[in-house]
Amino acid sequence: MKSERERAQWMFELLAVLHLHELRAAGEGNVLTPRLERTLAGMQRMPAEDWEQLLKFAELQRVRLRTLHVLSRWVSAGALRLNLDRLDHMILEEERRNRHALAALQRVIVTLEQTGHTPIVIKTLDHWPDIGSDLDLFTSASEQATVAALRDELHAEVQPQSWGDRLAHKWNFRIPDLPQLVEIHIGRLGQTGEQHALPEHLEQTSMIREAGPFEFRVPAPEEQVTLATLQRMYRHFYIRLTDVLNLTRLVREGRLDFVRLRNSANRWSIWPGAATLLRIASDANERAGAGALPLPQFVIRDARFGANVTFMGEQFLRVPMMPQGFQLFLQQMAGAGATFDIPALARLSLFPALAAAAFVNLRMTGSDKGIW
Repeated sequence: MKSERERAQWMFELLAVLHLHELRAAGEGNVLTPRLERTLAGMQRMPAEDWEQLLKFAELQRVRLRTLHVLSRWVSAGALRLNLDRLDHMILEEERRNRHALAALQRVIVTLEQTGHTPIVIKTLDHWPDIGSDLDLFTSASEQATVAALRDELHAEVQPQSWGDRLAHKWNFRIPDLPQLVEIHIGRLGQTGEQHALPEHLEQTSMIREAGPFEFRVPAPEEQVTLATLQRMYRHFYIRLTDVLNLTRLVREGRLDFVRLRNSANRWSIWPGAATLLRIASDANERAGAGALPLPQFVIRDARFGANVTFMGEQFLRVPMMPQGFQLFLQQMAGAGATFDIPALARLSLFPALAAAAFVNLRMTGSDKGIW
């Protein structure tokens, strides 16, 4: 009998093969490689219980709808025998939920514009057509104006802030009839709110993106990588499959200006983490048999490690905090020190204590809520 980690590893690898081969062959139609053919053949023999767990795992990885679409295409191509009507019904239900979330997101944006600042949708639409468990935004408005607008116009309920939330100037709101929380970063970014100059750059480089019938202001591709790096390599130290897919799509579609990304990420002292995250995504493609990503040599050179040191936890692909995560943190501290960014240094210095408190609380209570 497989352990939880072994099952997670199996499901992660299976989904990686399905999706990364899909991205590799984008524009070429259904390309059935030997690796993909073996994967589909193995899926054909899966019992109903495994299918249920796989789709739950896909939802956890923020790839549920994309997985249903991929499965539907292979069923239509005759490479997989599943109930197509049931798949189509699940797709319609998922799309309905996502349209509801987008409509709510649009209402939140219109409400926040009353503060005189147009918010930017961050992270949430990186997964499109999937949507995560919360709707993330950034605004330059004041905390008082943001909270008042959502309370008065949408009857939003402010959720308790953890210590980390207070440092990062991050607020969560529960809005009636919306399953997802609305998470708003106000004026600052980063795990301790140390990124006080990045928000202005984020606003200057933002772009308009269509999602369903709506248009939203979102980060440029390079800033998408920056925000993913801050979240994955400097805060959570774990990677979802969607992160690998999002980075893969940006690279394979030629949408990343790597020189601009390096110059920008160096300003925020996180270029080593960004290069490392890209290297991990490239390694994941290789492991799935989809071929390495066409990364410039300077990205590979500046990466501190690759997928060789990551490991599968019970839910996500983990980045070791010691020594790899801690070394990235020290390099971020050194970068802030080199530019005499005293406010960032002061905030970053609180990170080890915050992480330690979260770890102790997790061990004692099984949760890091209230701290992290």
